Amino acid sequence: MHHAYGLLTLLVWPFAACVSMGLLHGYAGLHVLRRGVIFVDLALAQMAALGAVVGLFFAAHPGHSEAHGDHIPAGQVHSARLASGQASAGDELERVIEQTGETVQNATEDLDEHRGQGFLDFWPTAFALGGAVLLAFSRLGSNRIPHEAIIGVIYVVAAATTVLLLSKSPHGHEQMEAMLTGKLLFIDRVEVLTTGALYAGLGLLHVLLFRPFLAISTSSEGAEKAGMHVRLWDTLFYAMFAIMVTRSVAVAGVLVVFSFLIIPGACAALFVDSFKWRIVIAWLVASVVSVLGMAISAVWDLPSGSTVVATFGAALVVSIPLGRLVRRWLHCKEELDVTTA
Repeated sequence: MHHAYGLLTLLVWPFAACVSMGLLHGYAGLHVLRRGVIFVDLALAQMAALGAVVGLFFAAHPGHSEAHGDHIPAGQVHSARLASGQASAGDELERVIEQTGETVQNATEDLDEHRGQGFLDFWPTAFALGGAVLLAFSRLGSNRIPHEAIIGVIYVVAAATTVLLLSKSPHGHEQMEAMLTGKLLFIDRVEVLTTGALYAGLGLLHVLLFRPFLAISTSSEGAEKAGMHVRLWDTLFYAMFAIMVTRSVAVAGVLVVFSFLIIPGACAALFVDSFKWRIVIAWLVASVVSVLGMAISAVWDLPSGSTVVATFGAALVVSIPLGRLVRRWLHCKEELDVTTA
């Protein structure tokens, strides 16, 4: 009972992070699907990761060599395991209690040492915004090179450059794994509140700019014929997207962010055609599935990021037959309403 209470206490803020992330990412993912730029989030997330690695090299100086050498304190090694998602909630809670003899409440407070580095770090944000400008102005008028191909090139070049830079780091493998899976299980109150504030601001902008964004997502050619400056609107959209992804990658990792953006919207598309109803369903799927994945991760002592991604994948598999049943039921209901009218 004591152990279960400790796990529940530890999971309060990760659950809150999942819900707040699901609200904004579920909505933004619907635009991504409608625009047909499925891998735009991966490209911007990888640009943010590249910026983080570049920031590490700029921040490094000779005084840091000992910290990155062979003599690394055990606490730093364990922190690396936490960042990479290899340690579980139960393992970490028990370790703190056993070593310090503290209560469950104090032990969970000791996990603040794993807090993220800042609200929006300069280098990841700068690289992600640079990627947003590239994406906005790489949309070619002809169909000789699809926009998705340009996105793929940006992603693969950023990923390769990240690997090259990390190959010179003594802890490159751990840093790469942390970028992929994040540290969602160990997010704290400060990170949740600051991230939620950022998402709230971006969400308000999306509400105010809903019509032009939706018009371009539906048909960029039609929007351009209507007199809209598509590239400028795209720059704003991708810039907002880059800021969101930069913060999300720092918290949840590249793979989890991709799952939050694509899978809830894909599940919603399997059930309904209305864009507004897809928003509601995407929010529900993102919130419920991510919280379920976090709970499974904590109870079964599994890596949090990988577990959340696998849970999202299972939700998509379940949604395929269930969506067919729902669409068939809605079609029969419409036919019955027409007949009785």
